[in-house]
Amino acid sequence: MELYTGVIHPLVLVVSALLALTGLITLAWAPAHRALRLLVPVTYAAVAVHTVAVVVLLLTGADADIILTLGYTVASVALLALLGIGRLGTPEAASADPDPHRPVLTQSQITRVDAASAVIVAVALAVVAWRVLVILEAAA
Repeated sequence: MELYTGVIHPLVLVVSALLALTGLITLAWAPAHRALRLLVPVTYAAVAVHTVAVVVLLLTGADADIILTLGYTVASVALLALLGIGRLGTPEAASADPDPHRPVLTQSQITRVDAASAVIVAVALAVVAWRVLVILEAAA
């Protein structure tokens, strides 16, 4: 549990803060979109480490509510689908869809969508990680 509270939980919070900050910077300054795209795999890795740690804690005898803890953990993984959602508005994605009314976004629109979704995901990840921490600490 010390590894989780001392390293893994703070890691998720730092990555969430970086993601939110980079998203906000990207909203103000579009060339920062490159940095945001580089931060997406880092976020995936942090959530993967967090998920593995929570599962290991639950399997090694943490007396936490398994359904609630796993529900929050699955929610953190599901949030990752929103990162880079602007890619759905690219001309390539639109050409693959037979719907003639599917919107095609400009590069600046894609950048703004990605930045806004990054901020939303960052806040949600931090809240979910905090909630999992509260549940695990209550069980300890």
